[in-house]
Amino acid sequence: MKEENRGFQERRKYLRFSAAVEVKYTIIGNPGAIKVSSKNVGAGGLCLTLKEQLKVDSPLQLEIKIPDLKEPIRALGRVVWQKPAKTSGAQPTVHFDTGIEFIGISNFDRFNINRYVKEQIEPKSEEEGSAEGTE
Repeated sequence: MKEENRGFQERRKYLRFSAAVEVKYTIIGNPGAIKVSSKNVGAGGLCLTLKEQLKVDSPLQLEIKIPDLKEPIRALGRVVWQKPAKTSGAQPTVHFDTGIEFIGISNFDRFNINRYVKEQIEPKSEEEGSAEGTE
């Protein structure tokens, strides 16, 4: 086992999918929402790349725009980890990859996120192949 993997244990209950979905977040107690894109999303939380450093356990109000839903999903979240991530380009800047756990989300909204993730992960070619074979 490599040194950097020692002690690491995957604790997620839900699948995650690397997806850039639109997210608006507000730090509870601060005015104004900030619009960003996710790095990944799952029914238990998401990862955002932020320009600001936040404290672990910071509470957030979230609006998540899942592509096939008319209305954004509204949830409460909390920061569970954050690490610096440099961007590439002529003038690299430091951003922060930020892991957010949902702490207040309806079962219906969690179901919709989970459905979206599963639809993105599962191959659609099997469905298309079986439909073609029935003619």
